[in-house]
Amino acid sequence: MAEIKRQPPPPQPEKKHGLLYNLLWAWPWALLGMLLASLLLSLVIEYIGIAFFWPELGSKHSETVMSTELGWLSREFTRSLLLSDPAVTVTGWITTAYQWAFVDSGLLAWIQQSSHDGNAFSRQLEQWHVGLANYLHDYLMATIWVTVIVLVRVTILVLSLPLFVMAVVVALVEGLGRRDLRRYGAGYESSFVYHRAKKMVKSAFAIPIILYLSWPTAIYPNLILLPGALLLGMAIMVTTASFKKYL
Repeated sequence: MAEIKRQPPPPQPEKKHGLLYNLLWAWPWALLGMLLASLLLSLVIEYIGIAFFWPELGSKHSETVMSTELGWLSREFTRSLLLSDPAVTVTGWITTAYQWAFVDSGLLAWIQQSSHDGNAFSRQLEQWHVGLANYLHDYLMATIWVTVIVLVRVTILVLSLPLFVMAVVVALVEGLGRRDLRRYGAGYESSFVYHRAKKMVKSAFAIPIILYLSWPTAIYPNLILLPGALLLGMAIMVTTASFKKYL
């Protein structure tokens, strides 16, 4: 008698988490990971630049970029829906974070001592030459300046949230209007367009942020944030407009 072959159990559908779980757990961790990835990418780009593209500038390159970005923050963000005096408040926050992370911790003093006190640094590293201390000094100082740059740009992104909220609201209204016209007319419904546009929403949100945070030179925020907001709005509008007719 032939043995009855047992059919493997059907695969269990992947459990989808609700909006509250994503809002309180998944999305904050994803955002934190994106910020850390942008910081790491910024450091790698700066190290490559010091090694190959601007070796004569060294850490002065990132220091100049930091000064320019702080100037834009002070001049351009005099008003905000989130803070009464954003330039002064945020500059104070950045100064406090810099003081706590690099000055009070003794990291900046150690870097400067290792750069100027060749004998002490060479004793710590035993057989390493004093010239290596000066070489590493540029990379260590660049790490500090790039971290401050990313912090300034994150602050500018937070202060620019009303721009993205406005783009999302306008896109939702326009998309829902187009969807209603398609529902009550003889419009063509394409699930292909909907799924592709839905995937584009995440890319339209993440790519401009990573690009802005990792840009190696001083760049005016509107040159990336405005196109990023428009791209996000277009992706949301197409997704909403192509959503299925009947729920």
